[in-house]
Amino acid sequence: MRPAGADGAATAVLRSLASAGRGYAGGRLTLTTSGVPPRTAAQTRSVAAAQRRAAALAVTSALRGGPGTARVRVRGTGCPLATP
Repeated sequence: MRPAGADGAATAVLRSLASAGRGYAGGRLTLTTSGVPPRTAAQTRSVAAAQRRAAALAVTSALRGGPGTARVRVRGTGCPLATP
């Protein structure tokens, strides 16, 4: 089962790779969150936006030689979203 916003996160990863002139970076992307699941449509959109931001930041970090991790806040819910 793919979480809501997974397609957006995949698109963000592809954009990050393309802007760096890469087609593939290897590895996998894991998104984790803590807290309660979104209860409203606005919260669901906030989680999807956070997934896109976290994915792009993690890929950018990996391409720059960093650990390939990112931690962002989900706006409107107060829950952190991380890429371990």
